[in-house]
Amino acid sequence: MALAASSAGFVPDRPDLGHRAEGLDLADTAFFADGLDPSAPRLLPPAAYRALAFAELEDDAVWTRAWLAIGLDAEIPAPGDLLPFTAGHHGIHVQREAEGGLVGRFNKAQHGGCRAVPLQCRTGTRTRCSFTACGYSRDGTVLLAGSEGPTPAMHQYLGLRPERLLPVAVQAWGPLIRITLDPGAASSEAPPAGLVALAGETRRVEFAANWKLAAQALAAGAPRATGPQSLHLTGQLATGGAASIAFHFPNLVLIEARGETCAVMLQPTALGQTLLRVGLLGGGGSSPADLEASWAAWQAEIAARLAPAVALQASLAGFGEPIVTDAAGLWLQQRIADSVHARPAPAQTQPLYATAQGRGC
Repeated sequence: MALAASSAGFVPDRPDLGHRAEGLDLADTAFFADGLDPSAPRLLPPAAYRALAFAELEDDAVWTRAWLAIGLDAEIPAPGDLLPFTAGHHGIHVQREAEGGLVGRFNKAQHGGCRAVPLQCRTGTRTRCSFTACGYSRDGTVLLAGSEGPTPAMHQYLGLRPERLLPVAVQAWGPLIRITLDPGAASSEAPPAGLVALAGETRRVEFAANWKLAAQALAAGAPRATGPQSLHLTGQLATGGAASIAFHFPNLVLIEARGETCAVMLQPTALGQTLLRVGLLGGGGSSPADLEASWAAWQAEIAARLAPAVALQASLAGFGEPIVTDAAGLWLQQRIADSVHARPAPAQTQPLYATAQGRGC
């Protein structure tokens, strides 16, 4: 029996039913074929940047399978400090343990106190929710525990018994924190050597572009080497200086220039909206003479790099003819296609739960 959206109050993501939009099978090899031609790489069809069904496919194949960069280790220095992050449709957090290590968990509630995810939360846009930290609300900032331990604001993440929450694999990856929702995911690459955080914070900026367009714009350059899950390029700053770029699939871009490294962590907040968590890194013992000047320079560089992506996203309504992409775009599209085709086939075809109304009672 088909589950009616109007009766249950939500539309379940059912990978076993496939992912289709705009008359296309989004998981079919034909959908990716034109975008993976190395002789004339082109952007994926428009549905990849504007269809909720493709975002759900990415949740199934990318955001729940790969190692994701979510912040800086220096952001949560003290026991009890908590860093939230939404991975695809799943709200998680990382907390500093008493002995100094990190522990990752799914948030207390994945769908709030709504009993079912409301339709307005399933439009591909993160909702500003004052009630809970679920997989469909926007992440808050870092929560610091203070001298008395976890604060009341942390309850929406931790609940009463955080040790009973579903665990998430987490690692300190150099100065960064990475997580994965896939217990079988291997950490295939070593972190960049010799980098430390120049500031114990990340700054956030949002752009009106799909995360794939934003990522390839940030990583624009000439390819020079590849790793198991990374692409290394040489590029140029908007001001004319040389830059070395490392794109770690799926959501981390490191731009090295002027004796510093800007770490940009991407997070979709809507189909056509991407939040960037930006951190400043440098060599051990080094620090910029004027940290605010460094922040301003990198923010200007990011804005300049993202301008073409924002313009391209705005043109999606008339996005009919194939659009040429660059080496970073081709590499990213290949990684996404590989992830889609490598995901395990769903073994369970029944919803995990349903409301009484949704069962037709």
